Order: sequence, then C-alpha cells, then structure tokens
Amino acid sequence: MGIITEFFELFGAAYLGDFSKFMFQSGAYTTCFYFTVGIPLLVTFVYYILLDHILLAQVRKWTIVGGVSAAVAAVVCMSIAYQRIKGFTFMQNITDADVTSADVLSFGFIVFVYAALLYVVLSVVLKSFSSRCRNIPF
Repeated sequence: MGIITEFFELFGAAYLGDFSKFMFQSGAYTTCFYFTVGIPLLVTFVYYILLDHILLAQVRKWTIVGGVSAAVAAVVCMSIAYQRIKGFTFMQNITDADVTSADVLSFGFIVFVYAALLYVVLSVVLKSFSSRCRNIPF
C-alpha cells in the first residue's frame, strides 16, 4: 500500500497534509488505484478489441474517448476520496481536519493525468490486436 500512496503523492511532491494522511488511513488510495488503472484498461480494451469499428479510426475520436475515460476516473476517485475522508473523520470524531476542496481537486488532477497516460500506453500495446483501428493514435 505504501507504493500506491507514493504513486498518488507523486513520490512526496504532492503531499497534501491532512488529506494525504486521511486517504492513507482510510485505505482510499488502494481503491482509487484500482479505478485509475481499471477504467482506462476497460475503455481501451473495448475501443480496440470489442468495438474495433472503422468510424473510431480517427485521432480526434481516440482523443475524446481517452479524455472522457480519464475524466470519469478522476471524478470517481474524487468522489471516493471525499466520501472516505468524510466517513473516516466522522467515525474517528475528528473535527479539526484541514481538508479542502482544493486538495480533492488536486488529487483528481493527478488521477486524470495518470489515467490519460495509461490510456496512451495501453493504446500503443493493444492497437496491434485491432484490425481497423491499428493506425490510431500513431
């Protein structure tokens, strides 16, 4: 779980104080990791293997699909983070938690970037299995 925490905190560069502490203690980093990896993996698999349609063989549509999948991963993880931290602070009777919406948005941006990068990497890997979308993205 420590490497996952370091992954989301950009190896110490994005430590967000109470937010990071409560995310670690509530176990939310692990859940968010699964969604950050799972959503782009599922979308890329569907795009290249299941759909593999000639109408999807355009860089513009590939970019839109990747952006939407990264945005969905970010929103899901932001929601998980918010709910887990609120639940954790309530159950532990912590009233002076210094967690702001900027912390949640920063975390969401980090998830968005990781999900987008993973979508690009998975696209390069899975495009060889596609017959019609083989030349997308490059």
